[in-house]
Amino acid sequence: MRLASYAIQLYKLFLSNKWKFLYFPLAFYWLLIFILTSIPGKSIPKIFGVSDKIKHFGAYFVLAFLLNFTLIIQKKYSLLAKKSIIFTFLITLFYGIFDEIHQIFIPGRYFDWWDLVADAVGGLLGIVLVKIFMYFIDESNQDLSELS
Repeated sequence: MRLASYAIQLYKLFLSNKWKFLYFPLAFYWLLIFILTSIPGKSIPKIFGVSDKIKHFGAYFVLAFLLNFTLIIQKKYSLLAKKSIIFTFLITLFYGIFDEIHQIFIPGRYFDWWDLVADAVGGLLGIVLVKIFMYFIDESNQDLSELS
């Protein structure tokens, strides 16, 4: 079960230094998304001919992955950890809505429902990836409670 051992290694890495491997990357990445969506439409560089919807999907996939792992691993608010899937989806969805509204005020940018759909689908699949990782961790017979 090689995939399970990789999932456990990733989990241990995240637990070893939450600030370095989760909190800071999440904050930095979220800020990066905001900065990139604030670029005027005519100034946006073409990235290898990748569709705008793929960019939205990818951005929110990574955001949901980082956010969901952060909510699961943090110990301060147990409700956030227990209901991390719901909170992650709602936070990424509401941020996607905020982001689309924010783009109305950027020259050359506009609100696009399909971008919001791509954000939501990317967010859902980011959550699913974390759920798969956690499944492998839960299925292993290792006692990870000592790590946290």
